[in-house]
Amino acid sequence: MLGRNILFLILIFLCGALPGLAQNPWQQDKGEFLLSPFLSSYKATAYRDRSGDKIDFSDQGKFSNANPRLYFSMPIKNYKVNLFGTVPLFFNRYRDDNQNQKNTDWGELELGARVHLTQLKNNYLLGSLTAFFPVYTNDKVPFTGYDRFGMEARIMLYGNAPWLGSSNNFHKLETGVRYFFPDDPLQLRIYASEGIRFGGKWVALGELDCIFSTSENSEFFEGNLQLVSDFSMVKAAMNLGYEFTPDLALYGGLFHDIFNRNSGIGSGFQVFSVIKLR
Repeated sequence: MLGRNILFLILIFLCGALPGLAQNPWQQDKGEFLLSPFLSSYKATAYRDRSGDKIDFSDQGKFSNANPRLYFSMPIKNYKVNLFGTVPLFFNRYRDDNQNQKNTDWGELELGARVHLTQLKNNYLLGSLTAFFPVYTNDKVPFTGYDRFGMEARIMLYGNAPWLGSSNNFHKLETGVRYFFPDDPLQLRIYASEGIRFGGKWVALGELDCIFSTSENSEFFEGNLQLVSDFSMVKAAMNLGYEFTPDLALYGGLFHDIFNRNSGIGSGFQVFSVIKLR
């Protein structure tokens, strides 16, 4: 009930806000289309319990996955409202001295609308509402996810800091509440990133990704990490990108968890591209 109420209040805010008149460079405008293919590789051989103590997986256990996905964004008439979505695929594996389990399946198909709310000097305020549709069966371990329909409301602030330069930096700050029906988990999700351009076309991009998830089911599954529903995690990533043209950029980087409670201690790499079609 709490998750539903929070989502409802944020939805009222999104629908009631008046969009500003200024063009928003973070939104796709009429005739524009954005594609972003993404690939990450993740592994974990230990976890932290609720007290923060590190515990190795039993029997030399190791959880790993590869996650390719495709993100898109396009305008609904113009830049004020964008339709966006993500199509994910998971290659999950858990192995130890006694077993070797593999599972390949789709994840939650994401589909949402992102709204330009207003411009605040060098920043733009946006809001979004996203639906998550499980397109997998969870009939083979390691499972892909909760196998539940989800909704998320999110507020975003995108822009740049003038004191760092008018065009050589950019930042993103996002806060979202995600809820999986019919009862849980309820998740607070926070994302922050800062990009610095240097040497003409190079970009250094730092990221922090935080998930604080609450559920009545507090069990930890070392061979089924994507099924754990009551946990806290903060992940840090550092990426290096190259902007070939204003419409094509390629990034690659490393990530590692820097805070965990009742969750696997993960690390890995990611590669993604930003492609703008006009």
